Amino acid sequence: MFIRTLFPDLYLQSMLPAIDEVVMTKYSRFPDEWTEVFRMESSSRSIEQTTEVTGFAQFAVIPEGDTTRYDEALPAFNKTYVHAQYGLGFKVTKVAMDDDRFGVVRKLSTELGRSAKETIEVSAAYVFNTGFAADAGAQTGPDGQPLFSTAHPLIGGGTQTNKLSYPTDPDVTSIQLALTDIRNTVDHRGKHLRIPPKKAIFPTQLEFVGAELLGGADRADTANRTINAFKRRSGMPSFDSWMVWDYLTDPNAWFIECEKEDTELRFYWREAFNTVHDIDFDSRSVKTAGWMRYSVGYNGFYGIYGIGSS
Repeated sequence: MFIRTLFPDLYLQSMLPAIDEVVMTKYSRFPDEWTEVFRMESSSRSIEQTTEVTGFAQFAVIPEGDTTRYDEALPAFNKTYVHAQYGLGFKVTKVAMDDDRFGVVRKLSTELGRSAKETIEVSAAYVFNTGFAADAGAQTGPDGQPLFSTAHPLIGGGTQTNKLSYPTDPDVTSIQLALTDIRNTVDHRGKHLRIPPKKAIFPTQLEFVGAELLGGADRADTANRTINAFKRRSGMPSFDSWMVWDYLTDPNAWFIECEKEDTELRFYWREAFNTVHDIDFDSRSVKTAGWMRYSVGYNGFYGIYGIGSS
């Protein structure tokens, strides 16, 4: 017996490409913002686990004839990423298709692509939106601290900050203080990391303030012909890049990030966004669903700095 549900590609040979094209066009219409912030990884397992290992201490002076002193790398903090499955779909009756052809399908397909993109952006931004201790739903990382903290514990002793000690809108002084903290960041054994800051990340409310501070050749807070020192850093690349992340929810919180490959902000794709189609035989409805599976989070604070929330 020939049953159409067993041969959906034959029954929908003209409809399926149209649906997929509309879904993917809208999904890809706007550039991804989260990919500018997170290290993008692929995964072939149900979970991903990371293990942090410290480096070594500084070299020691060895008197002539003495033996070499040996050091050991120490285990630090572990993190497990569990991939979540996301899905959403819609159905269009045969009557609707007959009477409206592609009009309804195009509208619904457009919305499905937009919903997929929105879901990913919100999931990724949630890491930042709950990154301060005072935030609603604040999360703690493997070291027991929020992502942005003045007291990240170091395995070799002491603490390290990746947060300005007071909330403030971006200005020349606060950016200077943040860049100084980043430059003074040490690893678990006390060695300077010297990771160059790459860009500032602003919510929509601070877009134009950020552009004025970082976009000009002159210092933004004076009428004097003073250079923009962010572009003339000693031993570091210029710091004059910024982005607006539309999904940041705190209008006062802003961030500075080093090269994303130097951070531990991770986004794992287990299954990239894709669509599937089927026919409900009893109702003669065409069903379209989108699926994706991923995890997002962080397993360390290095390379990212937060300012703006108490």
